[in-house]
Amino acid sequence: MARAKRIYELAKEFARDDKEIIEFLTAQGIRVANRLSAVSEDTYNMLKAKFTEQPKVEEPPPKVEKPVEKAAPKVDKAAQPEASPKKKKAKAPQTPDAVQSANPQIQPQPTATINAATQAIYNEAIKAGNEFIAQYSPSGTKKNPPAGTVMSANFSSYGLLLTNRFANADDSPADYWKAVNKLTTAAFKKMQHFGLAHREELAEMREAIKVIGEDYVPREIFTDEENDRFAKQQHFLFMTFGHGQGAINDQLLALKIYCERMSVKFEQMNFVEYISDPNCELNVTPRVPFDKMAEVITHSARSFPRRFFFYKKYKTIVDFALKTFFEWVDGYQKLKESGADAAKLQKYLELEEKFIYLTEFMSFDNLLHVPKKEIIPYVNAVEVLNAYRDDLDNPEAEAKFKYDLRGKVMYFLFKPKEFVFIWQLGGF
Repeated sequence: MARAKRIYELAKEFARDDKEIIEFLTAQGIRVANRLSAVSEDTYNMLKAKFTEQPKVEEPPPKVEKPVEKAAPKVDKAAQPEASPKKKKAKAPQTPDAVQSANPQIQPQPTATINAATQAIYNEAIKAGNEFIAQYSPSGTKKNPPAGTVMSANFSSYGLLLTNRFANADDSPADYWKAVNKLTTAAFKKMQHFGLAHREELAEMREAIKVIGEDYVPREIFTDEENDRFAKQQHFLFMTFGHGQGAINDQLLALKIYCERMSVKFEQMNFVEYISDPNCELNVTPRVPFDKMAEVITHSARSFPRRFFFYKKYKTIVDFALKTFFEWVDGYQKLKESGADAAKLQKYLELEEKFIYLTEFMSFDNLLHVPKKEIIPYVNAVEVLNAYRDDLDNPEAEAKFKYDLRGKVMYFLFKPKEFVFIWQLGGF
């Protein structure tokens, strides 16, 4: 070839379309820009061999006319002897060449078609593999949805952060307060959704817990230290069993207002002062790391449904515990009014403190179950402690308390942590 020919010239020479030649070259891995691109001598020879060969004309298979079946004469079967069944000759397996000659329409597929089909299968395999990895663990078991996407006792910061994207929240103060505001709003919405879903049961719970949630009323006969002691215990029991949606919502709302106030400060700031003065208020304002802030918010939020489901399951036991607390306070008042000495009053307060520890331990689902038994170790332990309280003048009261604690409580325990707790509570 004297000079390199261009695509449009080859199209005229081979009586082909420009696009057909370009597509063929692209499939062969030869890059050409357009119909004005020139090709090398080797490429020209390849195109010539491709587009000047005579196309094969496939001859249609000859039509075979089906003979018309003539009606066979009737033959008397009784007069004819039965013919023995003929054995069919086994056909020899056909080779690919034999199949090709017998079926002239079957032609070998072009390589490009096979490659495209293989690529499609390969892509489908990758897609199926990705879906398997997303839905199944390495052990082959199906993964559960991440806990926390819905408000529950298992609600976690992972679930809250999963549904709300917070990118680089700690990079700048402005981004930080915007992210905390968004996080607070998300937690608030989940709390509201949970409250609406259980509004009737929550109303019943609030009514039952109201007695422990009211402000402690100081008693004149008690000292300031004693009133402060019982006030703190009453508040502790409320936080343990009744700290509910209203209190948490107030905290979330206060945090949200603070975030908005900080955002306004950044809008009104003197950015020259912010950059140049290291003592600028917005530079030195301490901030909790965002991941810790998220954990604090979600931990507080999920504590509400945990207490709700606990009260719903053990309503009778919680009511018993709250009633017993006020009995202890009333008993101490009667003891002081009777003129008891300081040693007896001190012993009474020590036992009352044991009751608080016992109730706190129970609030985490301890001392409430005995396999195949109808007793409740917590109730038994409180009754044994109450018996010790009411018999303080008896010198044998402590020994009886330890004896009953073994026989009525420890004997039925199968959890090591419960056994150790009661052992320490009894002073063994």
